[in-house]
Amino acid sequence: MQIAVGLLATARKKQSHPAPVTEFYTSPLFRKSVKYALLTYRRFYFYNAKDGLLLPEQIMEPYDVSIKTFTIEEKKHWAATVVDELKRYESPEEVTVYLHGGYVYRKFLQPELKRYGFNYEVPLKGMGIGKQLSWYDRNLPPE
Repeated sequence: MQIAVGLLATARKKQSHPAPVTEFYTSPLFRKSVKYALLTYRRFYFYNAKDGLLLPEQIMEPYDVSIKTFTIEEKKHWAATVVDELKRYESPEEVTVYLHGGYVYRKFLQPELKRYGFNYEVPLKGMGIGKQLSWYDRNLPPE
């Protein structure tokens, strides 16, 4: 049986001071994705445009970088780097990656996951932010 591993997007809204990844990003969607990952996945990781793959306890400094400013080649290189780093922690034969995040990132991550031999699923595929928030609300226990 394969191990469920989350690969989660970060967010535009951030703290103005250094903090661990799980606390640095402040959007409601990000917060819900972290809660879901804690309850659902054996392990989980994050990704952002600036640093690529992030570990949950990694300390983040304020920054302003968006993948939307990258060229197509830069986006492809970014995605290859993220998945190459993920492979340092996870074996494609042993895990299924659950990819959370917007299409602007997934469009480049999905081919790289496939190229490296990772099985992956996109639980919130095709959902806008409002529907994603509702999905998390339905799939998280009440607070």
